[in-house]
Amino acid sequence: MLKLCFVYFVYKINIPLTFQHFMPFIVKKPTAKEQTAAKQSVAALRQATNSATKNNDVVFEVGGKIIPVPRKAVMLFEKVLDEMADGRSIQIMAVNDELSTQEAADFLKVSRPHLVKLLETGKIPYKKVGVHRRVLVEDVKNYNAALQKTRKESLDFLVKQAQELGLGYD
Repeated sequence: MLKLCFVYFVYKINIPLTFQHFMPFIVKKPTAKEQTAAKQSVAALRQATNSATKNNDVVFEVGGKIIPVPRKAVMLFEKVLDEMADGRSIQIMAVNDELSTQEAADFLKVSRPHLVKLLETGKIPYKKVGVHRRVLVEDVKNYNAALQKTRKESLDFLVKQAQELGLGYD
């Protein structure tokens, strides 16, 4: 059993069980102080978890209370700290979460009216809850991946064509 003791937490999460509980959790761009703390924390966490048995839960000791945490959750926490250490914002949501049209548009970095067109033309599946459209995170991610693939294929085609025509793109 591995015991870890943290003197402080980078963030204290205190979310009451409301509609917000089902929304994505977003950590805005961390401050320089938070970045430094995240760098120190992720280094200590990796050192401690690397020495632990691979099949066991990681056990945290906080304020004298022992908390077993599944290894996958610790790996996710490491990733969050890693991103914070690099100064990046973080968004965590369940794959089967539903998004509003505005949230889906923000995720894809497009306008809400453009997203609605994508929904209405069947490019992204959705369902209606009353008068509101809801989109699964997984469907939005699949659309985004397909779009990225199409863009890459188009760019590769243009590069190949430019090379064949001797336009100086080697």
